[in-house]
Amino acid sequence: MESVPDRDPTPKRTAHTAVPAPRYLVAVDVDGTLLDTEFEDRLRPREKEAIDAVRKVGHEVALCTGRNSRSVAGLLAKSDWQPVDLPLVLLNGAVVVGGDPYRQLASRDLDRATVRRLVEIFHAHDALAMVYDTDERGGSLHHEQRDTNDILTRYLQLRRETVGAIVTVSDLLQHLPDSALEVGTIDVREVVFGLSDQIRTELGDRVRVINTMSLLGGGKYYWAEVYHHGCDKGRGATMLARAAGIPETQIIAIGDNYNDLDLFAVAASSVAMGNSPDEVKQAADHVVASVADSGAAAVLERIAAGEFPLAAPDEETDT
Repeated sequence: MESVPDRDPTPKRTAHTAVPAPRYLVAVDVDGTLLDTEFEDRLRPREKEAIDAVRKVGHEVALCTGRNSRSVAGLLAKSDWQPVDLPLVLLNGAVVVGGDPYRQLASRDLDRATVRRLVEIFHAHDALAMVYDTDERGGSLHHEQRDTNDILTRYLQLRRETVGAIVTVSDLLQHLPDSALEVGTIDVREVVFGLSDQIRTELGDRVRVINTMSLLGGGKYYWAEVYHHGCDKGRGATMLARAAGIPETQIIAIGDNYNDLDLFAVAASSVAMGNSPDEVKQAADHVVASVADSGAAAVLERIAAGEFPLAAPDEETDT
């Protein structure tokens, strides 16, 4: 498992003070929750300090994200914040890392035949397929050389600059990896929902399709991300809670998008960001300030201070 680069050769786990009762697993999304992805490419000091404060009092904090290990490692390095034992749910649950000793707890791959059929369906809908290879083979993103929409072009450029590991080929079907963690794309709603419906109808027993609103492009573009059928953030968070000896009834979830609904479903208390779609807000126990106003950091600070649950549910002015 590739995690955070350039670690101290003799890392030490975070020093904890006395643990308040109960002890929580705090599962936090990244893009749109800790990071205003439209404008930022590194975590702000307040968010980093808030996570450190929660960890210091003895709770577990897990980053639960659609990013892969390369992307998260690059973000943490660029943010100058690299905790060596930070639990991670990656690629919406395809990979789970944590426990003591710190290790990969799960990796769920799509087999080559399934990846091939997915790419064929993406082609049929004139959508660019991005195939994300396994961590063991470097976690590269494979795609074909072709014209793309402006938002997908921007995403690929940002990835080249911050993560790298992009493989461009003339014909993806002729250069498929033996397995993959994800096949995905970004496109307009009609394209994304059309191909997603076909995939669910044809391959629903083998895969899980997750649609989210892209944080690039002002809400006009959506993600279609396809994973092994056993993947979701909620399962990953539950696995981390068990590994940490924390009851599943003591999971707190903080997120902003449709892929965080799985987290909300397993959490004892769920928090949606003010920038979340309405459906996500309605599913949460609490709604706080937007990512631009550090709503997640404010919640984390309250957890660290022992002030959770929030005193004022559905309050959007916490800063």
